[in-house]
Amino acid sequence: MRNKKGGRVLKLPVCWSCQYKYKWAELLLVIEGRKTCPVCSEKQYVTSHSKWLQGFAFVPLILFYWVTVMFMINMSFALYLVIGLLYFAAYWFLILPFQYEFTDEKQQLV
Repeated sequence: MRNKKGGRVLKLPVCWSCQYKYKWAELLLVIEGRKTCPVCSEKQYVTSHSKWLQGFAFVPLILFYWVTVMFMINMSFALYLVIGLLYFAAYWFLILPFQYEFTDEKQQLV
């Protein structure tokens, strides 16, 4: 979905069949790019466009983590690991559910 200026609005996806609006918690576990609608039981497949968006959203997160780790040389390995897990959790819980778009057929990532 786009706003008036053409930018992408962060909204939770809807079922392609019955237009059911998914809840945030329902999108935390999407296995192999597929989900079943709780209302109409139709299979929902993640679009290739949303897979690209997920990848591009993850790249800046990795770069930010790498720069952070690079300039914090005096930290222990355990602290590096904890910071990395916090970055990943932030991506998983705050960004990923809003980037899903569903379709009725499985699409290849080209």
